[in-house]
Amino acid sequence: MNDTIRMAALGAAASLALSGAAQAALVDRGGGLIYDTDLNVTWLQDANYAQTSGYDADGLMSWSVATTWAANLTYFDALRNVTYTDWRLPTTTDTGTSGCDFAYSGTDCGYNVDPASSEMAHLYFTELGNLSYYTSTGAESGAFAGGTNPYSTLDNVGPFINFQSDQNYWSGTEYAPLPGAAWGFGPGDGYQEGLYNEGNVFYALAVRPGDVAAVPEAQTYALMLAGLGLVGWRLWRRG
Repeated sequence: MNDTIRMAALGAAASLALSGAAQAALVDRGGGLIYDTDLNVTWLQDANYAQTSGYDADGLMSWSVATTWAANLTYFDALRNVTYTDWRLPTTTDTGTSGCDFAYSGTDCGYNVDPASSEMAHLYFTELGNLSYYTSTGAESGAFAGGTNPYSTLDNVGPFINFQSDQNYWSGTEYAPLPGAAWGFGPGDGYQEGLYNEGNVFYALAVRPGDVAAVPEAQTYALMLAGLGLVGWRLWRRG
């Protein structure tokens, strides 16, 4: 391969690498799928897909119904012509002592919880940049009055649609110290709790492990075609 052809090939490859590197932690893969580069999971873009798909009238489900919905969910990605069936609810990690360690910051329960304590907390605080109703000192944060949504701390939804703030979202993790209870997260006030009765009805956001194949953007296709065109032109000249 001569220098001209090598440079064209390298240029096409570099354009692909740069387009991926320029993306943020949440990458809209198209087809209704959001890749989370921090957690290496893929979220459904529709945060109330149980309702949108017709599975439930309003998307509010008990814990058992929500976990069953996620486990049996089949989602067709028309962009890649692939059906994904490995869905689940987000997980929660019981940090510190067993059970809910309430605090206004840094634990697994309460406000401003450690983002590592759950996938929903990480998404809400770290990637979407939302606030809790209370600050780490227990004072009102002013998120209601100062944010874009006067009745919720869910001011930033990023690339998601139908993100609900009037009720909690279930975690797929049960609350070990108390049978019949499970963890949940409230986007309306940034509060995480483990003592929610599994008979309560909350929303559910489905997530699956890993990434989906990226679909190159139009400008990336153009760069690739330009590189291939240069290769073809060079080969024609040599002929």
